[in-house]
Amino acid sequence: MASLNSCSFTGNLTRDAEVREVGENEVAAFAIAVNGRKDGEVLFLNCDLWRPGKVAEYLTRGKQVAVTGQLKCREYEKDGQKRQAWGLDVRELALLGSREKAEAASPF
Repeated sequence: MASLNSCSFTGNLTRDAEVREVGENEVAAFAIAVNGRKDGEVLFLNCDLWRPGKVAEYLTRGKQVAVTGQLKCREYEKDGQKRQAWGLDVRELALLGSREKAEAASPF
């Protein structure tokens, strides 16, 4: 049986992207907040965009984006306890707008 690891999310950036070099490549690390179905339900997701190029300049706090990629789990140890951190290796990214512009345009 074949398996597939692909996820898509739409949310707002919670912090500006941080670009760093990894070997010969660049990676832009950022996080998004995705609203759930219930009020107050929010998923915070760390994202890595490899070879971001100029798009990293536009990945600033509050911008709305759509991301698609592969879900990943990083295991680490803190204070003697094993922990896991889930994130997304982004394959596709679309800039959708910003929360500030949407709120300013809303008549409510």
